[in-house]
Amino acid sequence: MESVSIGNELKDSYKRVDKWVKSNISWLSEVENFYKQRATIEREYADKLNQLTSESFKNKAKATSVLSVGEDPVITPGSLESASMVAWTEILTQAESIAKQRTQLARDFDSRIAADVRSTMEKYESIRTRWKGANDEIIHIRDKNYEEVKTKKKLYDEACQAMENRRAKSERNRGSSTGSQEKLQKKEQEMNVAKNRYLLSINVANRLKDKYYYQDIPEILDGLQSVNEAKVSRLNSILLSSAYFERKCNEKISQYLKTEDTVVQQNLPRLDTAMFVKHNMGSWKEPADFLFEPSPIWHDDETMVVEEGSVELEDLKIKLGESSSTYEKYGEICMNEKQDVAELLDERNKLLGDSFKEVKIKSKEDYAKFEILLVKSITSLQQFTADDSKRVSAEVEIEVIQSATNGKDMTITRPIHKQKKSRFGLFRKKKEAGGSDELSEEGSEMRSLSSSISKISINPGNSKMRVFSGIGKKLGLTTSVIGAVGSTTATARFTYDAAGDDELSVTAGEALTVIEVDDGSGWTVVANETQTQGLVPTSYIEVEQQDASTRSSSPKKVGPRVAPRKGAKRIKYMEILYDYSPQGDDELDVKAGEKIVVVSGDDGSGWTEGEVNGERGLFPTSYAKDI
Repeated sequence: MESVSIGNELKDSYKRVDKWVKSNISWLSEVENFYKQRATIEREYADKLNQLTSESFKNKAKATSVLSVGEDPVITPGSLESASMVAWTEILTQAESIAKQRTQLARDFDSRIAADVRSTMEKYESIRTRWKGANDEIIHIRDKNYEEVKTKKKLYDEACQAMENRRAKSERNRGSSTGSQEKLQKKEQEMNVAKNRYLLSINVANRLKDKYYYQDIPEILDGLQSVNEAKVSRLNSILLSSAYFERKCNEKISQYLKTEDTVVQQNLPRLDTAMFVKHNMGSWKEPADFLFEPSPIWHDDETMVVEEGSVELEDLKIKLGESSSTYEKYGEICMNEKQDVAELLDERNKLLGDSFKEVKIKSKEDYAKFEILLVKSITSLQQFTADDSKRVSAEVEIEVIQSATNGKDMTITRPIHKQKKSRFGLFRKKKEAGGSDELSEEGSEMRSLSSSISKISINPGNSKMRVFSGIGKKLGLTTSVIGAVGSTTATARFTYDAAGDDELSVTAGEALTVIEVDDGSGWTVVANETQTQGLVPTSYIEVEQQDASTRSSSPKKVGPRVAPRKGAKRIKYMEILYDYSPQGDDELDVKAGEKIVVVSGDDGSGWTEGEVNGERGLFPTSYAKDI
């Protein structure tokens, strides 16, 4: 069955999914109770067993809808049941047919099956609680940024009020001293600084909002999905074990148990997920973006104040430096943390991925390892989302400031005081004694800082795209990149069937000529003996030296399951987010939603050269996103 990801399919549905997972975990108490009572009833013969199965059928009937589609489904399931419920129904049905059991079988049910169910329920409830904690933390981060917008709005309104008061006072005292005008100017500057900070907080909150709904919450939902599917897989293993004990105790009922096995083995963990998703898919509207709200006292627009030599521009320079330092710091950190999360996801898939696709008994050690990986995933994902939020915040601030100050000198002109720690974190602590060496050091650091800030170049991400592909998705294979060496021939390691007109089909052992080496995309241009050229995955071939005279004709082997994507081979596209009208002959007229071919990427100037409808020109990088 094709993989299903709750994080991809159900938007902003944590409470619904959490209740569903919690209900399914709590339902294990019913399973535990069933086997405990069955052990007792086995000693009291068939009449007691029949009584229990009858009670369990009633309990199952009451819980089927909740366990199958949740407490509040968008579409009612009618008489449909989840795969787990179908399997459970079969268990109860067969239990009615095996009324007479021996004492040993009763002991097995009590000490092995019921105990395992209890252990599973407690363990997975603990893991679910950890995921709930992760969700609470993400919500706290989101709400904190929302509150920051309100705080900055309040400060901005207060600054506007102060400016208005000062202006009114100045008008009453016309012809007053220069000092009064300076105070008025200072109030205006304070108002503008508050406005800029308010605008920054709006942009940060919007980006983090997108990140929350399109990255953070989907990962949490996939984590809960993993908890439930692992629980189902573990339960399947327990149910199959109970069937094994029954066959061992009484061969006379083996045929009943084989039927039970058949049904349970059809209970793929993701069948429950698929049914839950299908009956809970409803319309979802993304919350509106934050917008600049002018003060009712001071009528203004959302344009940032960036006049040359102004206090506002100096403040933005300092803020740009801080954001640049943060972006550089967390860019590398997030890259490593993202890799850690991806590796944990891959390990989980390798460890129990087959048991999610095919029901089988797995060892307790495998489940213990998988549970450890689930817990590690929580920690790694929490750390990544927290650090990535800081990176995104810095990225947005850099984008906004660079866009607003395009073409302006962002060199800091404010003097640097001794023994005061710089907000950029780039200056070393000065010694107590001043002197020419110290001044020279400050000047050198000033030049270094100015250079680093004025040449900031970022690659803004898309907060509405999943960072990870979701559980059940096979991670992309790591492909080897062929460097610019003297190799000109290659041998196909595996058979590959072309999936496009620009690709080339090859068979294992076939001799090839390298036309163009891998440029990092995972694809190499080769030609076969008939001089037909095309792309093949680099991982499917082995590049050989020019003088290689013999090649082994190995038996046919199966290549990697997933070929590298060709979407980023040579042509890069960006999607325009806002309309932009050209201000010069070298600029491009673009409209929101247009797909632009990137001719030359941003070199740090804040502009990208692109082509659309046969026309080339420059457009602001901040007006588009990578696709």
